[in-house]
Amino acid sequence: MSIVRGRKINKGGVMKNHIYLFSITIMLLLSLSGCSDKMQSPVAPIDQQNSVEKAVITNFTFTSFPIAAPVGGTIKLTPGGKWQVKKLEVTDMFASTDPLANGIMKHYLSLTVDAVTGEGPCHGTWTITPSDLAASGGGVWEGTYEGYRSKSNVEGEWTLPLNGVGQGKGGTIAGMQVKSTAILIVRADGPTTLPTSWVATGEGFYKSR
Repeated sequence: MSIVRGRKINKGGVMKNHIYLFSITIMLLLSLSGCSDKMQSPVAPIDQQNSVEKAVITNFTFTSFPIAAPVGGTIKLTPGGKWQVKKLEVTDMFASTDPLANGIMKHYLSLTVDAVTGEGPCHGTWTITPSDLAASGGGVWEGTYEGYRSKSNVEGEWTLPLNGVGQGKGGTIAGMQVKSTAILIVRADGPTTLPTSWVATGEGFYKSR
């Protein structure tokens, strides 16, 4: 204890008061810090949450077969004993119960097959014009396909699995994505292993928002 200007000062009491005030200050700061964290927690705006829309997937099945003689392109027999076809224009009937996946398919076929075994890779570009103009709004599908032709157990016949991808251009299908898989039964009825006919059976889906 000390005396200042005639007054007694209890140092212990002062120290206790300081400790008490310090504790109150710490508690207040911690409380404010907790409130600050809650105020700063991210909250997505309602309009941003509503803008996230789920894609709509529509599945379909189809068959496809040529309806006209192929035109254009180039066909040659290479020195290595392979038939090489480039950008042969082919018109197929692409038949499906889905109005957006039913119509005429024009594709440009390229392939390289062995002159003896008839096996080899195949690829091309395609455009499908849906026959239901009211459903498609005049839009078309455009895409690519690729696969590999292999000999089957039937003489003069090959199997050709194809994977196709594409997208809608114009009309009600603009921006839609489409994918398909198909198995082609290919026949070569002539003196070469070049295809003379085929029938495709497949399935696919298109995705829209």
